[in-house]
Formats: sequence, structure tokens, C-alpha cells
Amino acid sequence: MLKTILRKEHKNRWERRVALTPDSVAKLHAAGLRIDIESCDTRVFSNASYLAAGAELVQTPDRHDLVLGIKEPPVTSIQTDQLHLCFSHTIKGQEYNMPLLQKFIDQRATLIDYELMTNEQGVRTIAFGRFAGIAGAIDTLWLYVKKLRLNDRVSCLEGLKQTWEYQTVAAAQQALQELDSQSGEPVHVVILGDGKVGQGTREVCEWLGLQAITAKQLYHGEYDINSSWYCIMAKEEIYARLDKQEFDCADYLREGKATHRSRFTDLIDKVDVVLQTSYWTDFYPRHMEDADFKTYADQLPEVLGDISCDINGSFACTKRITNIDSPAFTYDHHTGELRDGLESGYMGVMAIDNLPCELSSDASNHFSQALQKHLPALMQIHFSDDYNDLALDDELKRAIIVYQGELTPDYKYLQEHLSDELKG
Repeated sequence: MLKTILRKEHKNRWERRVALTPDSVAKLHAAGLRIDIESCDTRVFSNASYLAAGAELVQTPDRHDLVLGIKEPPVTSIQTDQLHLCFSHTIKGQEYNMPLLQKFIDQRATLIDYELMTNEQGVRTIAFGRFAGIAGAIDTLWLYVKKLRLNDRVSCLEGLKQTWEYQTVAAAQQALQELDSQSGEPVHVVILGDGKVGQGTREVCEWLGLQAITAKQLYHGEYDINSSWYCIMAKEEIYARLDKQEFDCADYLREGKATHRSRFTDLIDKVDVVLQTSYWTDFYPRHMEDADFKTYADQLPEVLGDISCDINGSFACTKRITNIDSPAFTYDHHTGELRDGLESGYMGVMAIDNLPCELSSDASNHFSQALQKHLPALMQIHFSDDYNDLALDDELKRAIIVYQGELTPDYKYLQEHLSDELKG
């Protein structure tokens, strides 16, 4: 059985989430599965709570076979033959994490990425999506309130706080439902994407009492401009075929930007706040290219909440991430320059890449319940087995990016990105 540890997180002081809660650790121990804990003073659950669950505290994960975390582990921490579970942020060939991917290969280590754990329908089974959506929507709307104040304008959402100040989903819901959204300037919100992240943003809009309108109403202007509303848009409502034929989702997923465009600029002048939630790669069309921000300079929303956080992604203005301490930058549509904070006359961008940290307790409990059921199989992996012979279910197996230093068949394409990194 693999010697297993829950490691500490290193990203920043806000990364307090855990892959396994003390409750899950206690249940695993009761089943005969030992989990060690790397000592850490910043987790949402204390060292003492893990000790009470029967765990042993250790100072380093260097001598463990299976290492459980949330964000990427430090490159220097990857040991020979180790198995790591994390969100590695490598599957799009992200340049900044190619050294990490190369380290797994060099160390003959194994990498399993939570993002790739899906059911037969391709739906992710272990994720923080709802919590990212909730925190992303609250933070973006909070920034919108601050943005209006720069011009002495009062939003109907006055009194909104940044998500971390609420600490839990229940507390946030109660506080948002108590806001008086009937006074002040109305807010008009568009949510791009109706997956788990999008549904999380929808919850926030509902708590605030915003009216729901349909995509058809939005495109045709069939709404009251003097009232607050939100519109959540699925693929068929935001994308269109270039040949103007009827949209088919299967065609879109198969053909991408070769045959499709985003319709976002058709409605850009109707919205104050945009929440981008859907998955994106360069195979698909952007909502806005760099040049579009100049073309539509007078119609840009006040704030873009790019919850998907794709650098140079569906909105080309997202050229870097932000963080909970400094949650927004101003995008200068004239020069393309990014400046910290919010400025009057320019669009603000929120692109925090660890939003669920603001709801660490709730997010960790949800995640841990999904992960703990996989531990019995993972802890009994035999590294002497060939990749094809691993006794793992498909959900886990298709999430293996690197096995014993080799890119697995579905991820061989990453070799090109590794080679580019070496050339660079």
C-alpha cells in the first residue's frame, strides 16, 4: 500500500483549502487506510483537528509515495517515483507550468489531474466549480460597486463585501438576500456559460433578487433598462455559425472557431458586468480579440469577471491573473496596458485563479467527500504494472497525464509544448 500524505499548499496565504478534511481522514483510518499530514499553520482545518482524527503530523512529503494536494506542488518537491494528485494546469500546454510537467518526466513520477476526472458523459466529478462561480460573481459585483463610486455613482448593490468576508456560503447567501437592491443604479449582468461555475454565479444573482431574462429578450432589447437583471447564456445562445446556418452544439465542439464566432459583441452595449465561466481553449472562438476593445471602446462593460482565468483566452484582455489581495486590474483599451486597481473610463478585470479559497471550509468539505472514495484504489497502485494494466476505474485512469515519467497516450500532444519550452 502506498504511503500517503496530505501536503501543505504553497501558492499564497489565501490557499487554505484541503483535499481531505479531518472527517474524511478519520473515515479512511477506520477503513485501515493511513494518511499522514504535512504540518501547516494556514489550513482552514488545524493540525490539532487532524491529530484528533488519528493522523500523524510530519514535516515533509519527500518520503511518501502518494501526495495529495490542491494547487500545483513546487517543482523542486517532486521526488522519484512519487504519485501526485493536484490541479496541475498543464493540459493546455500552459507555458508557466511546463517546467513542472518536465520535472514529473525527469523524476519518473506520476501525475493525476483532478480536472480530468470525468464520468462517461465527460462531466467533471471532482471540482470546485460551484464555489468558484459564487466567489467570482460576488467579487466581480463588489468591484462593480467600487467602480461606480469612482464617479460618485451609487449602485443598487451598495453594502456588498468581498467573498472572504462572509467565510461561508450560508453567510454569504443570508447577507446578499438582506441587501436592498431596489435603490441605487440598476445592474445588468451577463453570465457566459451554464455549467457548474455558471450555475454558481446564477445563485448569487438569485440571492440578490435580480430578475432573470432570457437570451432572446437580451438580444431583442425586451427588458426594462431601469431594473436590475441577469442573463445566463448557454453555447447555443452565445455562439453562431459563420455560414449563418442553424447552430448545432456537436458541430461547435468538433469544428470550433473554424466555422463559428462569438456573438458577444452583438450585446456588448447592453451589459454592465460580464461573468465569463465556461471552459476555453484556442480551438474555440474568442468573445473579444485585442482589436475589439478599441472598436467597442465606448460600449465596454464596467467590469469583466473572467472566472475561467484563461490567459490570453476567450477575452484577450486577460493577460495575467489577479489575486484576492489585489483582485482587479484596469485594461487600457487604447494601449493594451494593464494597471493595478480600478480606473474611471476603463474596464476593470477580475481574474483571481483560486476563488474557492474565499470559501475554504465549504469548498474543502465538498471536495473531500468526492475524493475520499478514490483513495482505496489509488493507495493500492502497483508501479510495477504497465499503464494499460493499472487496476483503476476509467475516471481515474483518464486523468493520468504522466505515468512513471511517460506522457500517457491521450496527452502525448504535450510533448510539443515541452519541446517549445526547451527551445525557449
